[in-house]
Amino acid sequence: MTDDTPLVSILIRSMDRPTLDRALASAAAQTWPAIEIVVVAACGAAHRDLPERIDGRPVRLIRPDPDRRLTRPEAANACLDAARGQWLNFLDDDDELLPEHVRTLLEAPRGEGVRLLYSSARVHDVDGSLIGYSGRAGFHMQLYNQNRSQPVATLFHRSLVEEGARFDPSFPVYEDHDFFINCATRTRFQWVQAATCIWNGAIGDSGCGYGPNANEPQREAYYARLREKWAPQFEQWKNEPEALIYLAQHHLKEGDLKLAIRCLERALVQRPDDLNALNLYGMACFHDGRIDAALDVLSYAAKLAPDQPSIAANLALVEQRSGRSAASLGSR
Repeated sequence: MTDDTPLVSILIRSMDRPTLDRALASAAAQTWPAIEIVVVAACGAAHRDLPERIDGRPVRLIRPDPDRRLTRPEAANACLDAARGQWLNFLDDDDELLPEHVRTLLEAPRGEGVRLLYSSARVHDVDGSLIGYSGRAGFHMQLYNQNRSQPVATLFHRSLVEEGARFDPSFPVYEDHDFFINCATRTRFQWVQAATCIWNGAIGDSGCGYGPNANEPQREAYYARLREKWAPQFEQWKNEPEALIYLAQHHLKEGDLKLAIRCLERALVQRPDDLNALNLYGMACFHDGRIDAALDVLSYAAKLAPDQPSIAANLALVEQRSGRSAASLGSR
């Protein structure tokens, strides 16, 4: 380890569950050389003592003073206050990091100005079996409907905290989602294409996971509060081309063709050659009965990308069902 190797703080909000030992072991097993483990005793003085080191890694147990049980945002903010690292990563006491997690994120090529990195998480069922993955590339407007990543999969720079990114005490649940929206107002996010951790989202009782740990009425209630709190920011993000295409896809699924078409037209003003937008716009026009527009835009997209089978298939579908040919329209 060299002097310029950044220290990474692994932050654990602990209710002293039996799974804590597994989480601690996964943090200590990181291949990155400079790691500290910070455990906040969210259950108060009832939390057991912890050793000062685990497998050579320094461990600090932070107890609330005065003694009390901490809410989720209180425990998270206590973690932020205690952390000494340049980069920070939350780890719930029932989740796990794979050994290469920190190294994979910090050694990935990073875009200019990126201060938050995230990977995909392996999603495990209650019996520990792999049932899927959570986390993929995206853009900030998606935070309107879902978190971009699992907290366990996310590494963020401490400068975000110094600028004021904190956990809002008014969100006893979905406080992580609120925090990452706060971070998104300050930095670009970057997805690293690797599965580097395990999210055991079916266990626990927060209602923020899946299966037996899912509470849909609670989710809808707090998502409404998130959308209200960050409404001006979402209004700004939704005018970006990626967001307009994303919103158009959502409106298409809901059957609102007119609104989807308006979103795609706005996106195409900014990105007239965006293949995804052109393809979606062509099919939206077709389903809206605007055959000439559908043929025109799909034939244009096919000329831009003659090797894209989905565009060629959609153009052929419109021609077959309308009984008309794009060639009859002339060329752009």
